[in-house]
Amino acid sequence: MTDLLQVLGSGVLVGLVYALLGLCIVIIFKASESFNFAIGEFLVIGSFLFYLLFFDLHLPFLIALPLGLLAAALAGAIIERLTIKPLLGRSPISMTIVTLGLGFFLRACLQLIFGSHSYSFFLELPDISFDAGNLLFLSDPIWAGILSLTTFGLVMFLLFRTRWGLAIRATSENQAKAMAFGINARFILMIVWALSSACIAVAGIMISNFGALSIVSSIVGLRAMPVVLIGGMDSIGGALIGGVIVGICESLVGAYLEPLGLTGFKEVAPYILLLIVLLIRPYGLFGTVRIERV
Repeated sequence: MTDLLQVLGSGVLVGLVYALLGLCIVIIFKASESFNFAIGEFLVIGSFLFYLLFFDLHLPFLIALPLGLLAAALAGAIIERLTIKPLLGRSPISMTIVTLGLGFFLRACLQLIFGSHSYSFFLELPDISFDAGNLLFLSDPIWAGILSLTTFGLVMFLLFRTRWGLAIRATSENQAKAMAFGINARFILMIVWALSSACIAVAGIMISNFGALSIVSSIVGLRAMPVVLIGGMDSIGGALIGGVIVGICESLVGAYLEPLGLTGFKEVAPYILLLIVLLIRPYGLFGTVRIERV
């Protein structure tokens, strides 16, 4: 029983980071009905901007973190202005295709910068490891869960308790009606991309803190796909639940199935779970069921 609690607890902590990545996908999808396939590359960019401030310029963590997130948000806003804004008014599929190409372009740029080099990434945050008998949760995963959940909560507060959030939600419901009521939908979409980029940077920093930062870190961004598809593409709460489900799935498979000889099955298990969920509920566990007349 203790082993099971250990596995479940570890899965939840990792799942909170996945949930934050899923949130980044959901808020962009709600605002423009497009899917950001470049999330892995944004993760590396945001982490690297923080790395420059914290490790190279040696700024204190409490200064480097907000500045790094601001830089990541600015990068996201610039990329949105250059690639997404010209497509406003067109089919959301075209935006999704552009993000796919954008991912390849950013990956090529990052490959030129990083090459095969990896950067040591240890934040040395205060030790808050939890040790209770046979249960042991290390400090870094706990910090990752806390900061991810805190960021998730701050985004929820912004969306549901501020005027900016009201404008974002209005634009998400219907861009044409929002513009008719005087809301600058183009500016709101840029804000959404900036917010998403900052949240991705938080997740990237926490993931990199487990060891190192490199171009390979972008693969973690793929975990956002089963998270949002399981939880529901347009459900913020679904992103949180989906992230925890994916994290627990990975942890259980890694602890109980991989030792039986199924090496690497941990990486595939979330996508198998995704297929099972979509066969039962095509719109995800909490996604809005849309019925369209033909």
